[in-house]
Amino acid sequence: MLFNYNPATGGLKFRAVFAALILSSAAKAQTESQDSLGYRNIEVVKIIKIGAGDKNKSRITTSNTDLLNHDAGKFLSSIPEISGIKKAGSYATDPVLRGFKYEQLNIVIDGAAHAANACPSRMDPPVSHVNMNMVQEAEIFKGPYHFRHGNSFGGTVNFVTLKPKFSDEPEFGGRVSTGFESNGSVFRNEAFTELTSKKMVWNLFGSYQKGDRYKDGNGDEVRSAFLRYNIGTKASFKWNENHLTTLQVNTNQGRDVEFAALTMDLIYDKAWMFQLKHLAEFQHSFFNQFDFNSFYSVVDHSMGSPDHTMVSDVRSVTLGGRGELKKSWQNNVLFTGVDYRHEAAENISMVMPMMPGMPMKDGTAWQDAEIRQLGWFAEYQHLMPSAKLTVSTRLDVNTGEAKAPSKLFGMLYGEAKASDINANISVGYSRNFGQHFQVALWAGRAQRSGSLTERFINLFPVGNDNYEILGNPNVKPEINNQADLIFTFSREKVFFQTNVFYAFLHDYISGIIRPNIMPSSMKSPGVRQIQNLERAMKAGFESRFNWKFLPQLRSEMAVSFTYAEDLDTKKPLPEIFPLDFRWKMQADLSPVIFSVNYRYAAAQNRVDPGFGELQTPAFSVVDLHGKYEVFRNAFIDAEVSNLFDNAYAEHLNRTLTGNRSVRILERGRSFNLGFTYSF
Repeated sequence: MLFNYNPATGGLKFRAVFAALILSSAAKAQTESQDSLGYRNIEVVKIIKIGAGDKNKSRITTSNTDLLNHDAGKFLSSIPEISGIKKAGSYATDPVLRGFKYEQLNIVIDGAAHAANACPSRMDPPVSHVNMNMVQEAEIFKGPYHFRHGNSFGGTVNFVTLKPKFSDEPEFGGRVSTGFESNGSVFRNEAFTELTSKKMVWNLFGSYQKGDRYKDGNGDEVRSAFLRYNIGTKASFKWNENHLTTLQVNTNQGRDVEFAALTMDLIYDKAWMFQLKHLAEFQHSFFNQFDFNSFYSVVDHSMGSPDHTMVSDVRSVTLGGRGELKKSWQNNVLFTGVDYRHEAAENISMVMPMMPGMPMKDGTAWQDAEIRQLGWFAEYQHLMPSAKLTVSTRLDVNTGEAKAPSKLFGMLYGEAKASDINANISVGYSRNFGQHFQVALWAGRAQRSGSLTERFINLFPVGNDNYEILGNPNVKPEINNQADLIFTFSREKVFFQTNVFYAFLHDYISGIIRPNIMPSSMKSPGVRQIQNLERAMKAGFESRFNWKFLPQLRSEMAVSFTYAEDLDTKKPLPEIFPLDFRWKMQADLSPVIFSVNYRYAAAQNRVDPGFGELQTPAFSVVDLHGKYEVFRNAFIDAEVSNLFDNAYAEHLNRTLTGNRSVRILERGRSFNLGFTYSF
């Protein structure tokens, strides 16, 4: 989907930046040169979307910019190494990077803020609480190498919101956007305003999106209706040139969302998020900078059967903070600090019809569980004339408990408590050979404790099939030993990069079927208990090739592949998406920009039927997109998605509630139109 003008671009970058849309920067960005495809100062395990105001970066218009998008998980899937688990047709895509998912990925906003899912079935994954119309860039740190923003077992996703820009005189600006998609009758609206002065920047923002059921490529209706809106404010106060304080408050609300793969739908999801930050810079001190960041999030979630005869209300609370010191001297940079995160989930109420002879459920799904983690981290960077060395480390003390454990938990585990100490370390070395060629090698070890679900969930179906999951507070922390080798070639009009990786996983957290434990529901085929796999592996590659072969024409290609296996049983690990290839051809015929996007996903036949996983056939999709500048700072975007109306399903799409042999099919052909005006 494409509804908003975005002059910010980049070959390794992915979508959604709106900083260049506000105030005069929107007009300025159009005049900046696009003659270079040079990529400088590349952090090789990081993919960043850079705003138009940043220097030494090329401006490449992308076809999927969508500030109106309510689904940040779908936003992330614009790069082939990220796919997503989908339980609803149009809502809350749960990102998967290189086969790492859920708490194996560290999802944060501005380096710290986070909202844990309240729903045990992850109707509301952490990424669903991101306000896309306030995102300036999204940083993707691949692998267990970046520990400054938390435990990075498989990777870190950091959504960076718009940074304040102060002005000598009071100024007012903003942006309004609206869009419509024909398939599903989806209406999207968003607005952003900004008042700036010498000392303060104040933002008000909000969005509203509503859609009905769409039709897949076969012409069949998919249960996918949704309603989502958000509103918030952000204020930044500059005490002086060295001290900046920022407060952000926002709420994200979901209503009446249909989940085609679940037995219950979302009735409401109310998330409130608070974040307070302070940045201090020191001129004559041992440390140059202190960065403080704190947050508090609460999610009230209600889900129920379509007729509301069964309704469950749950709540999650997440709070924490981090303090980081920075020291720069000569060719060295040191970051060090501490952080803390507390996550808790509880069941508030449950209404359900009682069937004759049906026993009362033993305990609740969440069991009033909580996890606390206190961490220390450090990162050292040493710059050399043609090379860079980075060493990062992290130490976490992780404790958790269920305050209201079921009788089954007590019988199996005794006290439902857990405590771990997790050590992490990584080393990265990159070297330039001449002006155009770079080689980098990264190696890291990360250790992660079990999540709230993995430790404490009590007989609740949360996986790909309808087996009830039984948590295990005694599950061992899983360990990822990984290496990445990256080759990069960059010239003025050509960019090529290949990244190969191998991960050896020890005590990998998974689950096994326990036939001696009875499920709580007669509709469930059995119970799967969380346990460790002794040895597993993941390996794969990503590659990109961007070429501006004519002044107005450019080509962008990207491909990714991941292979994963249980080394003891030789079975494939579940939910690994197949080879994914993307190709975009773009013509910049200002004031019109036109692009064709082609995508091919190979068949995935390496599945584990023991987890209810189905094989997926290959598919191809073509999208057309055009953008036209109506007048200064006003743009129309038109798109035809799924041009040939193909019927296809992503491998990670869950199966339909009424037919577990069929996955949720993606949306068929849709004509999309959008308008954006910046003032």
